[in-house]
Amino acid sequence: MVRYSQECVGLSLKACLRLVGVEYPKVHDVGDILRAESVRFPSWFREEIERFAEISRDLAEKRAPSMYGVEAAGKSPEDLFNKDDAVKALESAEFVHELARRLLETSKSLTEK
Repeated sequence: MVRYSQECVGLSLKACLRLVGVEYPKVHDVGDILRAESVRFPSWFREEIERFAEISRDLAEKRAPSMYGVEAAGKSPEDLFNKDDAVKALESAEFVHELARRLLETSKSLTEK
């Protein structure tokens, strides 16, 4: 669940950047780019950029271990992450995705007028 949540967050935030004309680098954590380009977003979205960046960083750091574990320590992903980790990751992904969806819908309604 941690891995899929990271993918959701990464793709959602990259869609937001693309929506405002920012070509993002091919990295998993785009928090720094969001911060740097925050003026391109509406105020309600800007208010959440720090939280987006924290979520993006946290899940990007957990991405590889959630897929492969830590081989050198003999730890599988299941040894490293529990149900609480999965729930937190999912809640974070839902939060980011919902606001990304709202940004897209707001943008569509502006272009349709």
